[in-house]
Amino acid sequence: MIFKLKGSVDISLLNQIRSSWNKNERKITKEISLLTGISIETDSIVCYLDNSTTNGYYGSRTITLGVKGTITKDDALMVIAHELFHIYYWRKIKKMKLTNSSPGNESKKEWKIAEVSAFLLTSEPCLMKHWPKAKVYVYPEITDTYKKMKSYWKIGDFDKFIRLSYATR
Repeated sequence: MIFKLKGSVDISLLNQIRSSWNKNERKITKEISLLTGISIETDSIVCYLDNSTTNGYYGSRTITLGVKGTITKDDALMVIAHELFHIYYWRKIKKMKLTNSSPGNESKKEWKIAEVSAFLLTSEPCLMKHWPKAKVYVYPEITDTYKKMKSYWKIGDFDKFIRLSYATR
């Protein structure tokens, strides 16, 4: 993954986050692959550290990590993994022909499914060990979808989880 600055971010923060990610990347992406069957490649992904926001965002090959104020190592790792997963999640559901949407123009229901999927993934114990103190939580606006989808996650088959989630939206 390539790390770049947006705004006046302290270079030492970039170095800390890059070092932490590089040290954990292989383990994190391997766990994501084991849980979802999605192979994650990060060579062409650019992660921008942005001091104008506290949020995380993703594009087709970019992640924006909001570092306004401060961010802990655990939160940085979790948000990067969360946003990275979104990139590959959208590629997967397109291949599965479950959507014609793309990130940014998806329906509210599709956005909820994507966010619940990322929440459930980043809450897995095998991943939580990489960010034990991170603030992983369900957004209030997705709790209804979370309640419907959480039982599908326990099946342990990510493709089936996604198909069931789309079928019951």
